[in-house]
Amino acid sequence: MAYFSDNLNALPGLAHAFDEACDTRTPAGLFYCAQKHGANVIEVGDEQLAGIIAGDAVFTRTTRPIGIVTADCLPILIGSTTDQFVAAIHGGWQGLTAGIIENSFNAFRLAGISLDNLQVAIGPAIQTCCYEVGSALADKIEQVHGYLWRGRQAPWSTTREMSGMTSNFRQAPASHGEAWFDLTLYCLYLLEASGVDRAQVQTAGVCTYCAGQNWGSYRRRTHRVEEKTYQYSWICLGDVDA
Repeated sequence: MAYFSDNLNALPGLAHAFDEACDTRTPAGLFYCAQKHGANVIEVGDEQLAGIIAGDAVFTRTTRPIGIVTADCLPILIGSTTDQFVAAIHGGWQGLTAGIIENSFNAFRLAGISLDNLQVAIGPAIQTCCYEVGSALADKIEQVHGYLWRGRQAPWSTTREMSGMTSNFRQAPASHGEAWFDLTLYCLYLLEASGVDRAQVQTAGVCTYCAGQNWGSYRRRTHRVEEKTYQYSWICLGDVDA
């Protein structure tokens, strides 16, 4: 069953879904980039071919459905209460560190989109309970964006949080116990720095690793014998043709 964000559901004339891995139905004409874990942002119209243009964020002012593909990274969908505009951002740690959030919101500004009227939804992704990283990675991110959380909670901890999921899936096994990374909190700091108020953002809090096999997880696949799975997250203005 797909996950839907309340703040996007409240926007009239807009459709969206964070689909589970088992749901292979996507809207007709769906555009998605060739994702590279980078910081390239694409504005798309009705003619571009899907899966060819390199990028990790896409927005449109047309009624064409747009989306991204994830398997632990953050799927970020954005709509507006006033502008003819929707966007989708692929938010892994590499893209976040490279500047995908900053570049996206700068592109929105240049396109004349009012940031004050945006509603942002962060869908199912790997959560702190299952996302162990090495201290070298935490140090790298600290060097790039550490100024954003001076005097506040860093987006990682040496103390592991317990999962809030109720499925029979176990949390990811611990290996070196150096840092447990909060990808969502990292993104929230970047959104805040780009001019988005926390009240404009809704987070799913669903862990793709331990919430069940209906969610595709790259990390879970490295720990268990599973076939490759992933999920589409998409958004569009107007009605959707399956």
